[in-house]
Amino acid sequence: MERNIRKILTIFLIIAIAIAVRFGLELAYNAVIALIDAAPFVGYATRTAFVLLLVIVWLTVALRSDSPTQKMPWLLLLLFEPVIGIALFLTFGRNFKYSLRYRRRPRIHDDSYITKEVRAEAGDVQLPDVDPDVAALFHASHRISYHQPFVDDTSVDVFRNGETFYPDLLDELTRAKRFILMEFFIVRSDTRGRQIIDLLMDKAAAGLEVKLIMDALGSSRINRLYLRKIERSKIDLIINDKIYFPLFNTRINFRNHRKIVVIDGQVGYTGGMNLADEYDNSIDYAYYFRDTQVKLRGAAVKSLTSVFFKDYYYNTGTFIDSDDYYPKTQVKSQGIVQILQSGPDSHEAHIRSVYLKAIMTAKHSIRIMTPYMSLDQETLTALIIAKRSGVDVEVIIPGTPDKYLVYKVTQYFATMLLTHTIDVYRYVKGFSHAKVLIIDDKIASVGSYNMNHRSALIDFEITALFTGDAVQTVLDQYAQDKIDSEKIDPVAWKKRPIYHRLFEVAMSIFTPII
Repeated sequence: MERNIRKILTIFLIIAIAIAVRFGLELAYNAVIALIDAAPFVGYATRTAFVLLLVIVWLTVALRSDSPTQKMPWLLLLLFEPVIGIALFLTFGRNFKYSLRYRRRPRIHDDSYITKEVRAEAGDVQLPDVDPDVAALFHASHRISYHQPFVDDTSVDVFRNGETFYPDLLDELTRAKRFILMEFFIVRSDTRGRQIIDLLMDKAAAGLEVKLIMDALGSSRINRLYLRKIERSKIDLIINDKIYFPLFNTRINFRNHRKIVVIDGQVGYTGGMNLADEYDNSIDYAYYFRDTQVKLRGAAVKSLTSVFFKDYYYNTGTFIDSDDYYPKTQVKSQGIVQILQSGPDSHEAHIRSVYLKAIMTAKHSIRIMTPYMSLDQETLTALIIAKRSGVDVEVIIPGTPDKYLVYKVTQYFATMLLTHTIDVYRYVKGFSHAKVLIIDDKIASVGSYNMNHRSALIDFEITALFTGDAVQTVLDQYAQDKIDSEKIDPVAWKKRPIYHRLFEVAMSIFTPII
């Protein structure tokens, strides 16, 4: 509770500063005009320049190829508060693909970074003895998100919370012999973070190649002295998109939200968990924390490797393509495993597109867990059509919020789903951070992707799509999560105080820009 209060106070502080800046600019303008003899001319020139800037920005938004729902919040903000609107647009609204850092990194364009996998243009990977609808989904995701499906050569283990994930990760890191590639949105210098990073420093000192990417914004709370210790070690540390001055700097908006670990090219991890104490509930925390991570062993690890080196190249300009990082593996396992990636460097929302295809493929059931939900019209419509077609659709959202304003958006879309008789559950045991999609109890996706606009179009994301025995493990965990949740009663939900519902509607308007 105390943590949420601090976040709310921080938001109000930001709003207060924005208002103060607005009035400060007006006062400064009036003071300058009063002191200068050429006041009429200066005032006219200043107002004209500002109006021209506003028109340029407004037309830039209006003429973009975005959907109307993505444009409207910006257009309204620019209309009603042009000064703050222009500042926010130049910071958060510009297209990543127009940035210099995108244009100077041709290897991140489309599938140029993939050199060790079968490319989609080479034809579909053979999927023998696979249901045609399932095969169609994996073939489509190969064309959409670039990475090939791997058949019967990659095992999948599913971990519930850090209580099982971290011990297994530490064990695999201890046994590493050649190299370790690690990438997380959040790295903290708390007990669990130090335990893992200290081990990485030891392995690097012992002669292993260790590369670590952490996001500058997500990992901003790491202790400065401990960060200096990492930098002085033999770890190749990369801070993704450092932010020196946030205003008018798009770096603050486009963040790397991926979670990737690759060990010796044989073992890999991805999912929703970062390196911090709350993920294994080992500290006295405000609420119980629930998350999911998967471990891959086998051929599909090369996809995790290539995504890691794509991000490494983006930050350093050095593209690593050595076969040493892509060793041959011999793992016998039943099922298909495919890595999906997406980000603002892509020309479409890859993971969202694959999810839409999966939802439209469903014949019996769709089960979703997401901590942050702001559904675009395409996904919302697909879920509604699936429900009306007789598919059982269920969604589990957190019972306890970790971000108050974002949770209000989630509640608004819960109302939209309930209106169309889709079952929505609140995870009353605590905060559910798991990002899970299960189709017909035979295809599952686990990764960093949230069912919201930011994950679809703004942040760099990754997820693992798979079939086989691991899907049953995800299902068993989902069944326990339903037990730990309460089904929302649509009648009682409608009776919530009117000010709650109005606030949710107001927040939903700005879904495309938060």
